[in-house]
Amino acid sequence: MFNTPEFLILAIVTTLLFLVILVLFNSVRSLSRKVRLTETNISSNELLVNQLQTLFITLDKSVKELNNQHTSENTELNQVTKQLEHRIKSIQEDINKLQQTQAQQPEDKLYSRAFKMVELGADVAELVRECDIPRAEAEMLISIHQKQSTT
Repeated sequence: MFNTPEFLILAIVTTLLFLVILVLFNSVRSLSRKVRLTETNISSNELLVNQLQTLFITLDKSVKELNNQHTSENTELNQVTKQLEHRIKSIQEDINKLQQTQAQQPEDKLYSRAFKMVELGADVAELVRECDIPRAEAEMLISIHQKQSTT
């Protein structure tokens, strides 16, 4: 009964079916492992995406805070710059006034000296020589002194 061709065909078909089922089972197990690995990778990638989103939000807030701080500091620096420019301009004006005053002072001192010499009795030639002033100015100083003395 086991030697009949029908039995052999049935045995071969059963064996082939068993092998096909075994191959299919191994393929399903392999695919199942691959699906689980893919799911694990997807979960891992989702965690990374969430971490990156959180990091991006944190960095965005930091950048905005730094930008606000920079804007505030820039505004403050602009105000300080304007104040310093105003002070510099004021100091330059003061320096110009002092330079003008100093430029006039030697001349004023020269005429003060000449007038004192006139009071002490210096003549025109002595004033021209000692004070380095023009003859007409020396004569005018003597004339003014004489008018003041008579009044």
